Amino acid sequence: MKADERLAILRGLPKIELHRHLEGSLRLGTLLELGKRYGLDLPLDSETSLARLVTFNDDEPRTLANFLTKFRSDWYRSYKDIERVTAEAVRDAASEGIVHLELRFSPEHLTRTSGLQIEGALQAVCESGIAAAAEEGISIRFILTFARERYSYASWTEMVDLGVRMHEMGISGVDLAGDEFQHANREFERFFRRVRDIGELGITIHAGEGTSAEQVASAVGSLSAVRIGHGIEAARDDEVTAMLAAGRVTLEMCPISNFQTGCIDRLDQHPLPRLDRAGVPVTINADDPAIHCTSINDDYDVAASRWGYSLDDLLRLERNAVAAAFLPEEERAALLDRVERGYQESRGQGL
Repeated sequence: MKADERLAILRGLPKIELHRHLEGSLRLGTLLELGKRYGLDLPLDSETSLARLVTFNDDEPRTLANFLTKFRSDWYRSYKDIERVTAEAVRDAASEGIVHLELRFSPEHLTRTSGLQIEGALQAVCESGIAAAAEEGISIRFILTFARERYSYASWTEMVDLGVRMHEMGISGVDLAGDEFQHANREFERFFRRVRDIGELGITIHAGEGTSAEQVASAVGSLSAVRIGHGIEAARDDEVTAMLAAGRVTLEMCPISNFQTGCIDRLDQHPLPRLDRAGVPVTINADDPAIHCTSINDDYDVAASRWGYSLDDLLRLERNAVAAAFLPEEERAALLDRVERGYQESRGQGL
């Protein structure tokens, strides 16, 4: 099958996105407009000139450090800016065939340069995201991301308390991201013990993204993670793999992201199929599609074209995602039904 034909089929499938960063989903045209409006010291002659700094380029080093340079916090100067980029990110996700989006964002990132209030930023994301999702006919939840490099128990606790109070607005989880090499999981045990004890928010941890299988194990054992962002290093340790499978700890895997950050050398060597065969609940996600210059369908295409995954295989991964979504059971059941019906409509098509 030709690549464009396969992508057309993939675009039509109902998909669950568990791992997408708002900060990595900003439209290039919007960034150009905001950059000009606020006089940022950037090459703002055209989208092409700006893209060199804010998207991944094939001739750049494939390292996580280089990739992280693409994120800036000075785009947002008003709550309307936050509302705009959130609504656009949700609409773009819906256009990719995503029917349930768990959009993660850092309140600290959104307010670092702007001086805006954390509570106002949370409200801007939730209200605009919910409105856009309703217009697109998809469901949405939000995950608060905290950067390891900026740890403050007091301020993080304050943000989580706000999130709990705004639980009815869709805030359903907490995420830990950032430099695993310099900031081990044990540094954050006190904070995540408190999150666990509150009980309202699910816990997902970036772990094993080029570090070690031990980081994945400690994210589960020490930080009470029920989901792991990336987790590719788990495949190097049979005991950790077995632990994830037995505990039904879901991996939010992002193949193209892992290649661009240098965590894998080739897409056909990605460990997702091996972990899948070992019984670990794996899922496919886009991570930072605007920076990667991809959509989630490109990651699904990796599964189909590089790993030989069929529609039945993709449906199995979709069921994993539904089971792991931070949703109440009645909404989970309705989402599973929507996914099953969508795949049923695609029966008879090969990849």
